[in-house]
Amino acid sequence: MKSAIRALVVFAGWSALSVADAARAQINSPPPTLMGQPSSHIYSVPGVTNIGVVGTFFACTNTTSANIRVGVEIFGAAGGGAFNDPSATSLDIAPGGTRLFGTTATVSFSIDSSLGPGLVSKGSARILATESKGIICSAFLADPGNAPPTSMADLTVVKKTKQKGD
Repeated sequence: MKSAIRALVVFAGWSALSVADAARAQINSPPPTLMGQPSSHIYSVPGVTNIGVVGTFFACTNTTSANIRVGVEIFGAAGGGAFNDPSATSLDIAPGGTRLFGTTATVSFSIDSSLGPGLVSKGSARILATESKGIICSAFLADPGNAPPTSMADLTVVKKTKQKGD
């Protein structure tokens, strides 16, 4: 009987932690750390897609004189928890350097960090960085199977959660 109660208590605790993690990992929640360093939510990107014939790519450049760690967190159409671990796929960007993050590999160009979110349709992303200023980013959709891509489209990148005119 005691072992059954202990198992129930452990399960309840695990469940509570899982719910807390899922609740925390929404696009408007406090950002996670990147390799143990506090991060800031720099940009949001609606329209993220990863469906095999189209992937999403994020190009970020460091405009400062010091390294900055950057991560990209992917969310699904229904909201909720992240589809990837932005800390594990985050990268240091050297002063003046540019890194390319992608939801999939491509034959057209090499990505520096594979985000690995699985299938995503009508998703969103938030770009995180260990500094609140000094990173500029663009995002685009591209056909990953052709070199050069047979289709590409820019995605809107907004500052945190404020679109122009808000």
